[in-house]
Amino acid sequence: MEIMIHKLLQGIPYPLDDNYQLSLITKADIDDLVMMLQDDEVTEYLWFAPAPEQFYWEYFAPMAEQNAMAIKGECEPLMALIIRDTHTRAFAGMAAIIPMGMIPGVYEIGYQLDRSFWGKGLATRVSRLLLRYGFEHLNAHKIVADCYASNKGSERVMQKIGMTKEGHQKDFYPYRGGLEDRIHYGISK
Repeated sequence: MEIMIHKLLQGIPYPLDDNYQLSLITKADIDDLVMMLQDDEVTEYLWFAPAPEQFYWEYFAPMAEQNAMAIKGECEPLMALIIRDTHTRAFAGMAAIIPMGMIPGVYEIGYQLDRSFWGKGLATRVSRLLLRYGFEHLNAHKIVADCYASNKGSERVMQKIGMTKEGHQKDFYPYRGGLEDRIHYGISK
C-alpha cells in the first residue's frame, strides 16, 4: 500500500493489474470525466447527473487541486482516482474513497465507469483496493457504499468485496419520473 501511495504522490500511475492503472485525479482528467457523465447509461443511477458541465467542473476541480498540492507535499491526497487502460491510456472511469460526513473513521467508496469498460471486473478490483487503503492507511473502522435498489451491477460489486447489506430506504432517489429505493452496504474493520 505504501508503494502505491508513494507512486501516486510522485504523479506516477499505479498498476491496478496488467491492463489498468490508477492515478490521482488532475485537472487534465476532468474533460474525460465530463464526457463520461454525458452518457445517459452511465448516469442512470447517479443522483447528481445529468448536470451542466460547469457543475462537474466545480465538483471535481477542488479534488484535482488538492491532489496537485499533495503531489507537491503540501497536504494529504484526496483518494479520488482516475482509471485508465495501461496500453492505450483510454479513460476507463474513476473511483474514490472519501470521509463520510464528519464521522471519524467512517469512509464511503464509489465509482463510475465508462460504459465501454463495464463487465470487466474493474469496479470490483478497484473497490477492493480502496477498502484495503481505507483500513490500512486511513485507519477506517467502517467503510460504506450505497446504490439505487435497481442497480444490480453495483450491488453485486459491493457483495463481491465483502460488504453486507445494512439497510434499505424506500422512495429515496428521484428516478424516471418516480422514486427509487436506496440500499446501504458496509463493512467493518
